[in-house]
Amino acid sequence: MFYRARAGSKLGGQAANFIGAAVLIAVVANLIEVLLVWNMLNQAGTGWRTAVAAAATIKFSAIAVGATGIFAFFAIVLRNTIGKCRRVRRWRRTERASILEILRSFKVFRWLGLGAGEGARPAPWWNGVLAPKAWPEPTANQAAVKEAMKDSGQPFKAVIENQRSWQRAYSVPGVTAALKRRTEPLRALCLSGGGVRSACVSMGAMQVFSKPCSATGPVASSSTGRKKAATLLDGLDYVISVSGGGYAAGARLLAVQRQLVDPTQKREEQLEGDELKPKPNIVDISERFEEGSAEFDHIRRGSSYLADSPLGLIRALAEVFKNLVASLAIIFSVPVIAGSVAGLLLAVVPIAAFPPISSKSSAAGSNTPQSASLVTHPGAYWAVGVFAVLAVLCTVYVLITEWRSNSRCSERRMIHALGLARANALFALVIFALTIALPALMLLCSAPGSHTPSSAGGAFAALSGVVGVNYVAALVAIVWRDRHKLSKSIGTQSSPRLLKRLLPPEVVSLLLTLATLALLSVVWLALLGSFAAGAFQFCAQTGWGERVLNVPPQVWWLGGLAFVALFLGFADVTSLSLHPFYRRCLARTFAVRRVKGQAAQYDDAEPTWLHLYGRTTNGPEFVFACSATISGPDKPAPGLNAVSFVMSADYVGGPELGWFHTDKLFQAASPRIRRDLTVEAAVAVSGAAFASAMGRQNKGVEKLLAISGARLGTWLPNPNFVRQLRESTAPNGSGSDPLPRVWPKSLPSIRGGGYLYREILGINDRDARLVQVTDGGHYDNSGLVEALRRRCRLIIVIDGGGDPPPLPVGLTDALRLARYELGVEVTLNRTGPYSVESITPGSGKQFAKDDALASLNSRITRGAVVQGAITYPAAAGLDESTGTLIFAKAVLSERCPFWLLTYAASTPIFPHDPTSDQWFTEAQFAAYTSLGRIIAEEAVGCLRVLKPLDSLTGRRPAGNGLPPTPPSSPAQVSSKTLN
Repeated sequence: MFYRARAGSKLGGQAANFIGAAVLIAVVANLIEVLLVWNMLNQAGTGWRTAVAAAATIKFSAIAVGATGIFAFFAIVLRNTIGKCRRVRRWRRTERASILEILRSFKVFRWLGLGAGEGARPAPWWNGVLAPKAWPEPTANQAAVKEAMKDSGQPFKAVIENQRSWQRAYSVPGVTAALKRRTEPLRALCLSGGGVRSACVSMGAMQVFSKPCSATGPVASSSTGRKKAATLLDGLDYVISVSGGGYAAGARLLAVQRQLVDPTQKREEQLEGDELKPKPNIVDISERFEEGSAEFDHIRRGSSYLADSPLGLIRALAEVFKNLVASLAIIFSVPVIAGSVAGLLLAVVPIAAFPPISSKSSAAGSNTPQSASLVTHPGAYWAVGVFAVLAVLCTVYVLITEWRSNSRCSERRMIHALGLARANALFALVIFALTIALPALMLLCSAPGSHTPSSAGGAFAALSGVVGVNYVAALVAIVWRDRHKLSKSIGTQSSPRLLKRLLPPEVVSLLLTLATLALLSVVWLALLGSFAAGAFQFCAQTGWGERVLNVPPQVWWLGGLAFVALFLGFADVTSLSLHPFYRRCLARTFAVRRVKGQAAQYDDAEPTWLHLYGRTTNGPEFVFACSATISGPDKPAPGLNAVSFVMSADYVGGPELGWFHTDKLFQAASPRIRRDLTVEAAVAVSGAAFASAMGRQNKGVEKLLAISGARLGTWLPNPNFVRQLRESTAPNGSGSDPLPRVWPKSLPSIRGGGYLYREILGINDRDARLVQVTDGGHYDNSGLVEALRRRCRLIIVIDGGGDPPPLPVGLTDALRLARYELGVEVTLNRTGPYSVESITPGSGKQFAKDDALASLNSRITRGAVVQGAITYPAAAGLDESTGTLIFAKAVLSERCPFWLLTYAASTPIFPHDPTSDQWFTEAQFAAYTSLGRIIAEEAVGCLRVLKPLDSLTGRRPAGNGLPPTPPSSPAQVSSKTLN
């Protein structure tokens, strides 16, 4: 009951119910066994012996299941103790609570009446960490609401109720309040994903947006107090970045931060992260990373950030190998330990249907206690049959009830009967596994002709082979994931194969996943059977009390391996992944500030806490778009497999799971999780392209990446869990939780080996304490959906995603997602200037056949910018429901200078280098940053010629979110083009 009440998930509650039923079955089976023994002593016959053996088999199998509840009990007690100690430590540090006040906070003291009601008790951490709901507030006099009421013929309340899902999707803290405070609409810049390719494009684009220009508004005040012309970048409300775009955004953000922690200070002199206060930025974000600046040159020199030398490449490969070994040790520690325990128990408790090892492998005498385990026990088959028959009877009862009646009472009886049928079938499978399947596996692994290792050298060779195969497979999966995009980019894609024509992509992905898990299962079962057979044979030959120290050397070697694996099982799986290495590599290149005219890299000992270093004094809010994986009944639509999850200085979370206050989450989290609440970590998580779950980009190799340790994502606290915890502890009851339970009162201190198994098996519960967070491109690679979610009416998207021509797949995916999740309709210009037609390859001015650049005719475009009209639904709650989208795509346009066109002619893949290429050369860096400037200049030109949105309604154009139109004719884009 203790385990049942404190199960942390629905699956855990079901497991607790099963364990409780097993305990009851063990008690009943023991009573039946006693009665049968009494009858056997009074009546002769082999039937009674078989019945007694079947009852004993059921009893011991149920005890084995019930014993897992004991381990769960101690695990829960340990979890609660650690959580309580952390809360006490935090209370004593932050509020300087005395020992007496701390003791009064314990229930045992209040139950005893010692100090009850005296002094204040610490407020539960979960009461203040969640941000309140911030749904839009539509009114009946808004134009979009009136139009919806007219189209549907329904009243206001019915219209809003029908759009409740859309309204919930707009839940972003602070947006509704911001819209009420201001007269101008919100404006956002979106920087798409695409690795270092997109980072270079975004870096170049932001250099253009940082220039003082008449199209960017009136004179404004900078954070240093000097007057200067405002820039487009400084005038934005949001900079929303995904993956590679986050590299550039994070670099801009960190370049203007003051140093809050001095790494040279002694540890006792340094303030904790929750004791520090944010400081004003050094300068505005537009005043860094100019062309020719020291920090821009620093990134140019480090554009091959993963490995820029043979030694660096060896170090990167060693990281992959280290994580592979650690992951395999965690995975295979379970069969090593479970197999050894199972083998010993089968030797002591004779319930196996047949001897688990061959007769040639055992030398036990006929009078030893272990000899009973070396003969057949047909009672095991009867034990399986009992529960199989019960399952069939329950199913037959359901069929008869369904035939006889359709009343509500009969429906309830059918549901209960089906539950009993499933429970009996599951227990039959448990007995079958313990008494038949496991002995058969042990017999197979201990057979003389078996290929399983029987010595230390053989085991080491087998494990080395498994590690080697997985290592090569992981490297191939990492490098080969962009092969389809690569072939499309250079125009060499072949016709689809027969398999792809017959099977949908989702089915192919599932088949590849199953194949990966099947291979892992074979190795896992081989280890389980080998260790179980070895333990059984050792016990059968020597017994429990004979010379334990005279164990063969190979057994001690394998025991040491099991101990190391068990230790790694309690290590943090994020620390044993590629995430820390990836984060450090990004920080060495992109975490830089200007000091005395030189680029100074951030010290590794300076933590860039997100709630402190993620702010700008006089600039936009930086949002790092990630995605969270959800499985089970609450999973998102098929093919998407991920929900929105963002990280910013003020809030962490998403509308699907809920929102945290970033600073309060930092206070509540353990030190290990705090390391993932930094700007550097947010950049790395937003770009975590390799993970065990990759949303819409699932390719079927994700489980292989999880097994190999090639994971870039992390596990962060789940707002939905904290919400349910708060509701369950509220005075009015247990909230909306359908499963009454005592929720864990703390967040995990480490993410142990169990989280690795969750990644492999795809267990990502909506109400778990932690949620798996990965690349934002697994949800939306453009960042456009997050800008629309914040109800911005001017959105500029810099797309360096490298979509294979001729279709802008990243844009259309975002438009489709926005239409179905937010109800937003975006209409793109199909023809004319700034249209879809202008970014189509081959639409640009053609070169003569004898021209050296004639090979570019099929790739060159007329332009790089597409203008679109945004229309928000009634659920958005906007007074003005229309806006403008400026989409700038990294394409080879006719505006490119001669040197860039020449580079493109010599590099057929440009500008679609695969995301897996994170080793950019000087030429690649220059080409993509220049391309970013060119498309940004064209986007500024598009802004200058736009008509004010409100001119159609007769209102003042000052509130349309666009820069004022210059009095003179619009200036031409400054980049030189080749005619």
